[in-house]
Amino acid sequence: MPTDVPQLMASALADAQKVRRDVIPVMHSHRILEPRKLVQSPPGPCSQSLPPQIRRRRSIPSVEFHCPLLPLAPFVLTLCVLLPAANAQDWQKHSIDNRGRGADGVRLLDVNADGLFDIACGWEEAGETRAYLNPGPALVRTPWPSVTVGKSGPVEDAVFCDLDGDGAFDVISASEDQRIRVHWAPADASRWLDATSWTTEILPAATGLQNWMFTIPTQLDGHHGPDLVAAGKGPEVVWFEAPADPRNLAAWKRHLISSRGGWTMGMMLTELSGDDLPDLLLGIRRTNPGVRWFRNPGPGADLYLPWPETGVGVQGQAAGFVEVADLDGDGLTDVVVPMMEQRTLQIFRGLDRTGRRWQTTNLPLPTERNKGIAIGDINLDGQADLIVAHELGGAAWFSHSGNPHSTEWMRHPIGSGGKLDDVTLLDLDADGDLDVLTTDERGQQVIWFENPHQP
Repeated sequence: MPTDVPQLMASALADAQKVRRDVIPVMHSHRILEPRKLVQSPPGPCSQSLPPQIRRRRSIPSVEFHCPLLPLAPFVLTLCVLLPAANAQDWQKHSIDNRGRGADGVRLLDVNADGLFDIACGWEEAGETRAYLNPGPALVRTPWPSVTVGKSGPVEDAVFCDLDGDGAFDVISASEDQRIRVHWAPADASRWLDATSWTTEILPAATGLQNWMFTIPTQLDGHHGPDLVAAGKGPEVVWFEAPADPRNLAAWKRHLISSRGGWTMGMMLTELSGDDLPDLLLGIRRTNPGVRWFRNPGPGADLYLPWPETGVGVQGQAAGFVEVADLDGDGLTDVVVPMMEQRTLQIFRGLDRTGRRWQTTNLPLPTERNKGIAIGDINLDGQADLIVAHELGGAAWFSHSGNPHSTEWMRHPIGSGGKLDDVTLLDLDADGDLDVLTTDERGQQVIWFENPHQP
Protein backbone atom coordinates (compact mmCIF):
# COMPACT_ATOMS: atom_id res chain seq x y z
CA MET A 1 0.00 0.00 0.00
CA PRO A 2 1.33 3.50 -0.75
CA THR A 3 2.71 5.09 2.43
CA ASP A 4 0.59 8.18 1.99
CA VAL A 5 -2.76 6.36 2.18
CA PRO A 6 -3.19 6.77 5.97
CA GLN A 7 -2.41 10.47 5.69
CA LEU A 8 -4.92 10.84 2.87
CA MET A 9 -7.51 9.00 4.97
CA ALA A 10 -6.88 11.29 7.93
CA SER A 11 -7.28 14.35 5.71
CA ALA A 12 -10.53 12.96 4.34
CA LEU A 13 -11.80 12.43 7.89
CA ALA A 14 -11.06 16.04 8.74
CA ASP A 15 -13.01 17.19 5.69
CA ALA A 16 -15.84 14.82 6.57
CA GLN A 17 -16.58 16.62 9.83
CA LYS A 18 -17.82 19.53 7.72
CA VAL A 19 -20.29 17.31 5.84
CA ARG A 20 -23.88 16.84 7.03
CA ARG A 21 -24.76 13.20 6.40
CA ASP A 22 -28.08 11.99 5.02
CA VAL A 23 -28.69 9.26 7.56
CA ILE A 24 -31.51 7.30 9.13
CA PRO A 25 -31.91 7.16 12.92
CA VAL A 26 -31.43 3.42 13.44
CA MET A 27 -28.69 1.05 12.39
CA HIS A 28 -30.41 -2.21 13.19
CA SER A 29 -28.15 -4.54 11.25
CA HIS A 30 -24.78 -4.62 9.56
CA ARG A 31 -25.93 -6.20 6.34
CA ILE A 32 -25.89 -4.05 3.21
CA LEU A 33 -29.31 -4.04 1.60
CA GLU A 34 -31.72 -1.65 -0.03
CA PRO A 35 -32.66 1.57 1.77
CA ARG A 36 -36.27 2.62 2.01
CA LYS A 37 -37.93 6.00 2.27
CA LEU A 38 -38.49 6.41 5.99
CA VAL A 39 -40.62 8.67 8.13
CA GLN A 40 -37.77 10.27 9.99
CA SER A 41 -36.92 12.08 13.15
CA PRO A 42 -33.87 14.35 12.78
CA PRO A 43 -30.86 12.63 11.20
CA GLY A 44 -29.10 10.27 13.57
CA PRO A 45 -25.40 9.73 14.21
CA CYS A 46 -25.25 5.95 14.04
CA SER A 47 -26.67 4.88 10.69
CA GLN A 48 -26.71 5.70 7.02
CA SER A 49 -28.66 4.85 3.92
CA LEU A 50 -27.38 1.66 2.38
CA PRO A 51 -26.81 0.78 -1.28
CA PRO A 52 -29.50 -1.29 -3.04
CA GLN A 53 -29.08 -5.06 -3.15
CA ILE A 54 -32.43 -6.66 -2.28
CA ARG A 55 -35.77 -5.51 -0.95
CA ARG A 56 -36.27 -5.72 2.77
CA ARG A 57 -38.24 -4.08 5.55
CA ARG A 58 -36.38 -1.49 7.56
CA SER A 59 -36.71 0.05 11.00
CA ILE A 60 -38.63 3.29 11.43
CA PRO A 61 -38.59 5.78 14.34
CA SER A 62 -40.84 5.12 17.32
CA VAL A 63 -44.41 6.06 18.25
CA GLU A 64 -46.38 4.70 21.20
CA PHE A 65 -48.29 1.42 20.80
CA HIS A 66 -49.34 -1.69 22.71
CA CYS A 67 -49.31 -5.39 21.78
CA PRO A 68 -50.68 -8.41 23.66
CA LEU A 69 -48.59 -11.59 23.59
CA LEU A 70 -50.38 -14.17 21.45
CA PRO A 71 -49.57 -17.87 20.97
CA LEU A 72 -47.88 -18.94 17.75
CA ALA A 73 -48.95 -21.92 15.64
CA PRO A 74 -46.37 -22.20 12.83
CA PHE A 75 -46.74 -24.18 9.66
CA VAL A 76 -43.72 -26.35 8.89
CA LEU A 77 -42.25 -27.45 5.57
CA THR A 78 -39.13 -29.48 4.85
CA LEU A 79 -36.78 -28.17 2.19
CA CYS A 80 -34.50 -30.33 0.07
CA VAL A 81 -31.04 -29.21 -1.06
CA LEU A 82 -29.65 -30.09 -4.47
CA LEU A 83 -26.02 -30.92 -5.24
CA PRO A 84 -23.42 -28.13 -5.46
CA ALA A 85 -23.13 -26.44 -8.83
CA ALA A 86 -20.21 -24.07 -8.28
CA ASN A 87 -16.63 -24.48 -7.14
CA ALA A 88 -15.33 -22.70 -4.04
CA GLN A 89 -12.01 -22.08 -5.75
CA ASP A 90 -13.78 -19.48 -7.90
CA TRP A 91 -14.01 -17.25 -4.80
CA GLN A 92 -10.71 -15.55 -3.90
CA LYS A 93 -10.10 -14.80 -0.21
CA HIS A 94 -8.49 -11.50 0.83
CA SER A 95 -7.29 -10.42 4.28
CA ILE A 96 -8.04 -6.93 5.57
CA ASP A 97 -6.09 -7.54 8.80
CA ASN A 98 -4.41 -10.76 9.98
CA ARG A 99 -2.30 -9.32 12.80
CA GLY A 100 -3.07 -11.51 15.79
CA ARG A 101 -5.99 -13.79 16.68
CA GLY A 102 -9.56 -13.45 17.72
CA ALA A 103 -11.25 -11.10 15.21
CA ASP A 104 -14.92 -11.54 16.09
CA GLY A 105 -17.45 -9.95 13.75
CA VAL A 106 -17.67 -6.68 11.83
CA ARG A 107 -20.03 -3.70 11.92
CA LEU A 108 -20.10 -1.11 9.16
CA LEU A 109 -20.52 2.64 8.83
CA ASP A 110 -19.12 5.32 6.55
CA VAL A 111 -17.23 7.33 9.16
CA ASN A 112 -15.52 9.79 6.78
CA ALA A 113 -18.32 10.52 4.30
CA ASP A 114 -16.40 9.18 1.31
CA GLY A 115 -19.23 6.88 0.24
CA LEU A 116 -17.38 3.74 1.40
CA PHE A 117 -18.29 1.58 4.37
CA ASP A 118 -15.65 1.35 7.09
CA ILE A 119 -15.32 -1.41 9.70
CA ALA A 120 -15.41 -1.73 13.47
CA CYS A 121 -14.16 -5.07 14.80
CA GLY A 122 -13.58 -6.52 18.24
CA TRP A 123 -10.58 -8.82 18.70
CA GLU A 124 -11.65 -11.18 21.48
CA GLU A 125 -8.38 -12.99 22.16
CA ALA A 126 -6.26 -9.86 21.73
CA GLY A 127 -8.57 -7.98 24.10
CA GLU A 128 -8.79 -4.89 21.92
CA THR A 129 -11.03 -3.17 19.40
CA ARG A 130 -9.90 -1.88 16.01
CA ALA A 131 -11.41 0.38 13.36
CA TYR A 132 -10.61 0.26 9.65
CA LEU A 133 -10.94 2.85 6.89
CA ASN A 134 -12.02 1.48 3.53
CA PRO A 135 -9.21 2.42 1.08
CA GLY A 136 -11.43 2.15 -1.99
CA PRO A 137 -11.72 -0.45 -4.77
CA ALA A 138 -8.16 -0.07 -6.06
CA LEU A 139 -6.62 -0.97 -2.68
CA VAL A 140 -9.36 -3.08 -1.14
CA ARG A 141 -7.39 -6.33 -1.61
CA THR A 142 -4.53 -5.01 0.54
CA PRO A 143 -4.47 -4.46 4.34
CA TRP A 144 -6.67 -1.50 5.26
CA PRO A 145 -5.54 1.55 7.26
CA SER A 146 -6.54 0.86 10.85
CA VAL A 147 -6.33 2.04 14.44
CA THR A 148 -6.62 0.24 17.77
CA VAL A 149 -9.24 2.36 19.51
CA GLY A 150 -8.67 0.81 22.92
CA LYS A 151 -8.35 -2.24 25.12
CA SER A 152 -11.71 -3.94 25.53
CA GLY A 153 -11.28 -7.28 27.30
CA PRO A 154 -12.71 -10.41 25.65
CA VAL A 155 -14.75 -8.32 23.23
CA GLU A 156 -17.63 -9.85 21.27
CA ASP A 157 -18.97 -6.85 19.36
CA ALA A 158 -17.95 -3.35 18.33
CA VAL A 159 -20.09 -0.73 16.61
CA PHE A 160 -19.62 2.84 15.37
CA CYS A 161 -21.72 5.71 16.71
CA ASP A 162 -21.19 9.41 17.30
CA LEU A 163 -22.42 9.00 20.84
CA ASP A 164 -21.67 12.51 22.08
CA GLY A 165 -22.64 14.40 18.91
CA ASP A 166 -19.26 16.04 18.35
CA GLY A 167 -19.07 14.95 14.70
CA ALA A 168 -16.51 12.18 15.29
CA PHE A 169 -17.58 8.54 15.20
CA ASP A 170 -16.88 6.74 18.46
CA VAL A 171 -16.87 2.97 18.97
CA ILE A 172 -18.91 1.02 21.54
CA SER A 173 -17.62 -2.45 22.48
CA ALA A 174 -19.43 -5.25 24.32
CA SER A 175 -17.31 -7.80 26.17
CA GLU A 176 -17.45 -11.04 28.10
CA ASP A 177 -15.90 -9.41 31.15
CA GLN A 178 -19.35 -8.00 31.96
CA ARG A 179 -18.45 -4.57 30.65
CA ILE A 180 -19.55 -2.26 27.86
CA ARG A 181 -16.95 0.31 26.89
CA VAL A 182 -17.10 3.56 24.97
CA HIS A 183 -14.03 4.38 22.94
CA TRP A 184 -14.18 8.14 22.37
CA ALA A 185 -12.83 9.27 19.02
CA PRO A 186 -10.60 12.35 18.83
CA ALA A 187 -12.40 15.58 18.02
CA ASP A 188 -9.59 16.36 15.59
CA ALA A 189 -10.43 14.08 12.67
CA SER A 190 -6.89 14.30 11.34
CA ARG A 191 -5.85 12.22 14.37
CA TRP A 192 -8.52 9.54 13.93
CA LEU A 193 -5.89 6.94 12.95
CA ASP A 194 -3.70 7.84 15.93
CA ALA A 195 -4.32 5.28 18.70
CA THR A 196 -3.04 7.69 21.38
CA SER A 197 -5.84 10.12 20.51
CA TRP A 198 -8.59 7.70 21.57
CA THR A 199 -9.81 7.36 25.16
CA THR A 200 -11.75 4.46 26.67
CA GLU A 201 -14.33 4.55 29.46
CA ILE A 202 -16.56 1.88 31.01
CA LEU A 203 -20.35 2.23 31.14
CA PRO A 204 -21.15 1.75 34.88
CA ALA A 205 -24.79 0.72 34.38
CA ALA A 206 -23.66 -2.34 32.39
CA THR A 207 -20.86 -3.49 34.68
CA GLY A 208 -21.24 -6.78 36.54
CA LEU A 209 -24.69 -7.70 35.20
CA GLN A 210 -23.73 -10.38 32.65
CA ASN A 211 -21.33 -11.06 29.80
CA TRP A 212 -22.27 -8.80 26.89
CA MET A 213 -22.55 -9.91 23.24
CA PHE A 214 -24.12 -6.98 21.36
CA THR A 215 -25.04 -3.32 21.54
CA ILE A 216 -27.18 -1.41 19.04
CA PRO A 217 -27.17 2.41 19.16
CA THR A 218 -30.61 3.84 18.39
CA GLN A 219 -32.97 6.58 19.50
CA LEU A 220 -35.74 5.09 21.64
CA ASP A 221 -37.13 7.75 23.99
CA GLY A 222 -36.91 10.83 21.76
CA HIS A 223 -34.61 12.61 24.22
CA HIS A 224 -30.95 13.58 24.07
CA GLY A 225 -28.63 11.43 21.93
CA PRO A 226 -28.68 7.78 20.87
CA ASP A 227 -29.65 5.18 23.45
CA LEU A 228 -28.12 1.68 23.53
CA VAL A 229 -29.91 -1.68 23.27
CA ALA A 230 -27.85 -4.57 24.66
CA ALA A 231 -27.97 -8.34 25.20
CA GLY A 232 -25.43 -10.95 26.20
CA LYS A 233 -25.10 -14.44 27.64
CA GLY A 234 -27.41 -13.82 30.59
CA PRO A 235 -31.20 -13.60 30.77
CA GLU A 236 -31.51 -9.81 30.67
CA VAL A 237 -32.15 -7.84 27.50
CA VAL A 238 -31.89 -4.15 28.28
CA TRP A 239 -31.62 -0.64 26.95
CA PHE A 240 -29.51 2.18 28.33
CA GLU A 241 -31.04 5.64 28.40
CA ALA A 242 -28.74 8.44 27.26
CA PRO A 243 -28.50 11.47 29.58
CA ALA A 244 -28.33 15.09 28.49
CA ASP A 245 -24.54 14.82 28.59
CA PRO A 246 -23.63 11.47 26.96
CA ARG A 247 -20.03 11.90 28.14
CA ASN A 248 -21.25 11.52 31.71
CA LEU A 249 -21.38 7.73 31.60
CA ALA A 250 -22.38 7.51 35.26
CA ALA A 251 -25.68 9.20 34.36
CA TRP A 252 -26.79 6.52 31.88
CA LYS A 253 -29.78 4.49 33.16
CA ARG A 254 -30.53 0.82 32.51
CA HIS A 255 -34.07 -0.39 31.68
CA LEU A 256 -35.27 -3.98 31.30
CA ILE A 257 -36.71 -5.10 27.96
CA SER A 258 -37.00 -8.76 28.94
CA SER A 259 -35.67 -11.27 31.45
CA ARG A 260 -36.10 -14.06 28.89
CA GLY A 261 -32.89 -13.49 27.00
CA GLY A 262 -29.96 -15.87 26.97
CA TRP A 263 -26.79 -16.55 25.01
CA THR A 264 -27.63 -14.12 22.23
CA MET A 265 -26.14 -15.06 18.87
CA GLY A 266 -28.08 -12.63 16.68
CA MET A 267 -29.73 -9.30 17.45
CA MET A 268 -31.22 -6.65 15.20
CA LEU A 269 -33.80 -3.88 15.21
CA THR A 270 -36.35 -4.28 12.45
CA GLU A 271 -40.02 -3.41 12.00
CA LEU A 272 -42.13 -6.55 12.51
CA SER A 273 -45.47 -5.39 13.91
CA GLY A 274 -46.75 -3.27 11.03
CA ASP A 275 -46.59 0.06 12.85
CA ASP A 276 -43.31 1.44 11.49
CA LEU A 277 -41.46 1.06 14.81
CA PRO A 278 -38.10 -0.73 15.20
CA ASP A 279 -38.81 -3.93 17.13
CA LEU A 280 -36.06 -6.11 18.62
CA LEU A 281 -35.39 -9.51 17.02
CA LEU A 282 -33.16 -12.04 18.79
CA GLY A 283 -31.63 -15.41 17.95
CA ILE A 284 -30.74 -17.14 21.23
CA ARG A 285 -28.46 -20.16 21.46
CA ARG A 286 -28.76 -21.20 25.12
CA THR A 287 -30.85 -20.23 28.15
CA ASN A 288 -34.32 -19.69 26.68
CA PRO A 289 -33.13 -20.75 23.18
CA GLY A 290 -35.10 -19.86 20.08
CA VAL A 291 -36.05 -16.94 17.85
CA ARG A 292 -38.24 -14.25 19.35
CA TRP A 293 -39.00 -10.58 18.98
CA PHE A 294 -39.97 -7.84 21.40
CA ARG A 295 -42.40 -5.14 20.40
CA ASN A 296 -41.13 -1.60 20.89
CA PRO A 297 -43.73 0.41 22.87
CA GLY A 298 -42.37 3.71 21.56
CA PRO A 299 -41.73 6.85 23.62
CA GLY A 300 -43.86 7.02 26.74
CA ALA A 301 -44.37 5.23 30.03
CA ASP A 302 -44.53 1.72 28.50
CA LEU A 303 -41.03 2.07 27.09
CA TYR A 304 -39.67 1.70 30.62
CA LEU A 305 -41.60 -1.56 31.22
CA PRO A 306 -40.76 -5.00 29.76
CA TRP A 307 -41.61 -5.16 26.07
CA PRO A 308 -44.27 -7.62 24.80
CA GLU A 309 -42.72 -10.83 23.42
CA THR A 310 -43.63 -13.02 20.44
CA GLY A 311 -41.97 -16.29 19.43
CA VAL A 312 -41.00 -17.04 15.84
CA GLY A 313 -41.33 -20.74 15.01
CA VAL A 314 -40.79 -23.57 17.48
CA GLN A 315 -38.98 -22.41 20.63
CA GLY A 316 -36.28 -24.36 22.45
CA GLN A 317 -33.96 -24.69 19.44
CA ALA A 318 -30.49 -23.12 19.52
CA ALA A 319 -30.48 -20.23 17.05
CA GLY A 320 -27.60 -18.46 15.31
CA PHE A 321 -27.59 -15.00 13.76
CA VAL A 322 -30.84 -13.58 12.39
CA GLU A 323 -31.67 -11.80 9.15
CA VAL A 324 -34.83 -10.43 7.57
CA ALA A 325 -35.95 -9.74 4.02
CA ASP A 326 -39.04 -9.90 1.85
CA LEU A 327 -37.87 -13.04 0.05
CA ASP A 328 -40.92 -13.54 -2.15
CA GLY A 329 -41.91 -9.92 -2.81
CA ASP A 330 -45.30 -10.22 -1.09
CA GLY A 331 -44.72 -7.12 1.02
CA LEU A 332 -44.29 -9.13 4.23
CA THR A 333 -41.15 -9.65 6.29
CA ASP A 334 -39.53 -13.09 6.29
CA VAL A 335 -36.97 -14.18 8.91
CA VAL A 336 -34.01 -16.48 8.16
CA VAL A 337 -31.99 -18.17 10.93
CA PRO A 338 -29.24 -20.85 10.85
CA MET A 339 -29.59 -23.29 13.73
CA MET A 340 -26.52 -23.89 15.87
CA GLU A 341 -27.22 -27.40 17.17
CA GLN A 342 -29.19 -28.80 14.23
CA ARG A 343 -28.29 -29.44 10.61
CA THR A 344 -30.79 -26.96 9.33
CA LEU A 345 -31.49 -23.40 8.23
CA GLN A 346 -34.95 -22.16 9.09
CA ILE A 347 -36.89 -19.78 6.87
CA PHE A 348 -39.89 -18.20 8.58
CA ARG A 349 -42.32 -16.80 6.04
CA GLY A 350 -44.35 -13.92 7.38
CA LEU A 351 -48.07 -14.56 6.85
CA ASP A 352 -49.39 -11.16 7.95
CA ARG A 353 -48.22 -7.77 9.20
CA THR A 354 -48.63 -8.58 12.90
CA GLY A 355 -45.41 -10.63 13.23
CA ARG A 356 -47.36 -13.40 14.99
CA ARG A 357 -48.03 -15.87 12.18
CA TRP A 358 -45.17 -17.67 10.44
CA GLN A 359 -44.76 -20.60 8.06
CA THR A 360 -41.54 -22.52 8.73
CA THR A 361 -39.37 -24.05 6.02
CA ASN A 362 -36.43 -26.26 7.04
CA LEU A 363 -33.42 -26.28 4.76
CA PRO A 364 -31.11 -29.22 5.59
CA LEU A 365 -27.41 -28.39 5.97
CA PRO A 366 -24.40 -30.75 5.98
CA THR A 367 -23.41 -30.20 9.63
CA GLU A 368 -24.33 -28.50 12.88
CA ARG A 369 -22.84 -25.23 14.23
CA ASN A 370 -24.41 -23.12 11.49
CA LYS A 371 -23.96 -19.52 12.58
CA GLY A 372 -23.84 -16.57 10.16
CA ILE A 373 -26.52 -15.50 7.67
CA ALA A 374 -26.91 -12.85 4.98
CA ILE A 375 -29.38 -12.33 2.15
CA GLY A 376 -28.58 -10.85 -1.26
CA ASP A 377 -28.45 -11.50 -4.99
CA ILE A 378 -25.13 -13.32 -5.37
CA ASN A 379 -25.38 -14.47 -9.00
CA LEU A 380 -27.17 -11.38 -10.34
CA ASP A 381 -30.29 -13.23 -11.47
CA GLY A 382 -32.67 -10.92 -9.62
CA GLN A 383 -33.47 -13.53 -6.96
CA ALA A 384 -32.73 -13.46 -3.24
CA ASP A 385 -29.93 -15.88 -2.32
CA LEU A 386 -28.93 -17.02 1.17
CA ILE A 387 -25.35 -17.00 2.47
CA VAL A 388 -24.56 -19.22 5.46
CA ALA A 389 -21.36 -19.33 7.51
CA HIS A 390 -20.48 -22.45 9.48
CA GLU A 391 -18.81 -21.66 12.80
CA LEU A 392 -16.10 -24.32 12.47
CA GLY A 393 -16.05 -24.74 8.70
CA GLY A 394 -16.69 -22.60 5.67
CA ALA A 395 -19.30 -20.50 3.96
CA ALA A 396 -21.76 -21.35 1.20
CA TRP A 397 -24.55 -19.65 -0.69
CA PHE A 398 -27.91 -21.06 -1.70
CA SER A 399 -29.90 -20.22 -4.82
CA HIS A 400 -33.48 -21.08 -5.70
CA SER A 401 -35.42 -21.61 -8.91
CA GLY A 402 -37.80 -18.68 -8.47
CA ASN A 403 -39.88 -19.58 -5.42
CA PRO A 404 -37.95 -19.14 -2.15
CA HIS A 405 -40.55 -21.22 -0.31
CA SER A 406 -40.30 -24.18 -2.68
CA THR A 407 -38.11 -27.29 -2.25
CA GLU A 408 -35.70 -26.39 -5.04
CA TRP A 409 -32.59 -24.82 -3.56
CA MET A 410 -28.99 -25.42 -4.59
CA ARG A 411 -25.89 -25.18 -2.39
CA HIS A 412 -22.71 -23.51 -3.72
CA PRO A 413 -19.48 -23.44 -1.63
CA ILE A 414 -17.69 -20.12 -1.12
CA GLY A 415 -14.61 -20.91 0.96
CA SER A 416 -13.25 -22.37 4.16
CA GLY A 417 -12.20 -20.92 7.49
CA GLY A 418 -11.14 -21.85 11.00
CA LYS A 419 -13.96 -20.18 12.95
CA LEU A 420 -16.25 -17.93 10.94
CA ASP A 421 -18.61 -15.38 12.43
CA ASP A 422 -21.55 -13.60 10.82
CA VAL A 423 -21.40 -12.59 7.16
CA THR A 424 -22.00 -9.23 5.50
CA LEU A 425 -22.64 -8.51 1.82
CA LEU A 426 -21.36 -5.49 -0.07
CA ASP A 427 -19.60 -4.75 -3.34
CA LEU A 428 -16.11 -4.07 -2.00
CA ASP A 429 -14.28 -4.06 -5.33
CA ALA A 430 -16.95 -2.05 -7.19
CA ASP A 431 -17.34 -4.63 -9.96
CA GLY A 432 -21.12 -4.85 -9.72
CA ASP A 433 -21.59 -7.97 -7.59
CA LEU A 434 -21.85 -8.69 -3.87
CA ASP A 435 -18.74 -9.84 -2.03
CA VAL A 436 -18.81 -11.62 1.34
CA LEU A 437 -17.20 -9.97 4.36
CA THR A 438 -16.63 -11.89 7.61
CA THR A 439 -14.08 -12.72 10.30
CA ASP A 440 -12.14 -15.92 10.90
CA GLU A 441 -10.93 -16.13 14.50
CA ARG A 442 -8.63 -19.05 13.74
CA GLY A 443 -7.42 -18.06 10.28
CA GLN A 444 -6.78 -14.84 8.38
CA GLN A 445 -8.96 -12.83 10.79
CA VAL A 446 -10.81 -9.96 9.03
CA ILE A 447 -11.42 -11.34 5.54
CA TRP A 448 -13.58 -11.06 2.48
CA PHE A 449 -14.38 -13.44 -0.36
CA GLU A 450 -14.43 -11.95 -3.85
CA ASN A 451 -17.54 -12.86 -5.79
CA PRO A 452 -16.68 -14.38 -9.20
CA HIS A 453 -20.07 -13.42 -10.68
CA GLN A 454 -19.89 -10.15 -12.61
CA PRO A 455 -22.42 -8.24 -14.71
